[in-house]
Amino acid sequence: MKKEKLKNVLTEKINLMEKLRELLQEKLEAIVMKDFKKLEDVIGRVEEMSFQMEAVNEELRKALDLHGQGLKLVDLLEIYRDDEEMMLILKDFFESLNRITFEVEKLKQAIDFHLKYIDLVFGLQRNSVTYRKDGSFDEAGPSTFLGRS
Repeated sequence: MKKEKLKNVLTEKINLMEKLRELLQEKLEAIVMKDFKKLEDVIGRVEEMSFQMEAVNEELRKALDLHGQGLKLVDLLEIYRDDEEMMLILKDFFESLNRITFEVEKLKQAIDFHLKYIDLVFGLQRNSVTYRKDGSFDEAGPSTFLGRS
């Protein structure tokens, strides 16, 4: 009974994690394309999914507690090493977790890139140093072009 409950909860969590991964991919695409309407929609769906994930996490904690206090998912690899179905479920779980981690890392990199780009653009706007005709810096600021050569 407790093993079946654990399998069901893990399967449900894997399904939610895969849906979350797809949402993270959509979020990355929206950030890259600067589609703020889509980004707003995806953020709302990620928030809804976080509530579902919290409920499944609570079920998982209860299912793990049936096996013993302080038990972790990694411990299940040893407990159920002879149960092929459970091993496949755990493999899928850890692979799904790895894919989500990868998507989160890609999101962090994309956001970091855009923040650095914004800093660069604002830095260029604040910097009034320009170049003279001879290629040297004009520290006095932009010179007026009078249309003569």
